[in-house]
Amino acid sequence: MPKMDDIMAQIKADQIKKGDRVKYHTNLLFDTLAQTKVSTIEVDFEGCGDSGQIEAVDYTDSKGKGIDEAYLDKVIVKGSAKTSYHKWDEKKKEMVLTEAREGNIREIIEEICYDKLGASHGGWEINEGSYGTFYFDVSTRKVRLEYNERIEEVRTSEESF
Repeated sequence: MPKMDDIMAQIKADQIKKGDRVKYHTNLLFDTLAQTKVSTIEVDFEGCGDSGQIEAVDYTDSKGKGIDEAYLDKVIVKGSAKTSYHKWDEKKKEMVLTEAREGNIREIIEEICYDKLGASHGGWEINEGSYGTFYFDVSTRKVRLEYNERIEEVRTSEESF
């Protein structure tokens, strides 16, 4: 049976891996979006009862007009020597560049969001769960996360009379 220290070390290593993937894949996403008319992206998520999912992804241009995801399905995300998909090398204990991989915008957005939730808010989908929104700003290359955690509270009182 694994020791608690070993389990905690593995959880921490997994969080570091996810955090590193978030950085690499966010750069890859912003590099790709710079070639489109997308200005902002809002990603809503919801989790509870041991499951969680992305509920909606909305894209807008600089004038606030919605962009149909079908338009973005044609945009291929390609890794490069600078920003490519990366993977964790267990032997080196670091992120290593993999061959450039192709994917679509929605896939990489979901990967970033799930990795960020796993890295910073482990258990976001457990019991009462949580919900929130990721805000991607293409011009500043920043992502803001609004995270709301549900907490069940129990109040107990005891009296003798």
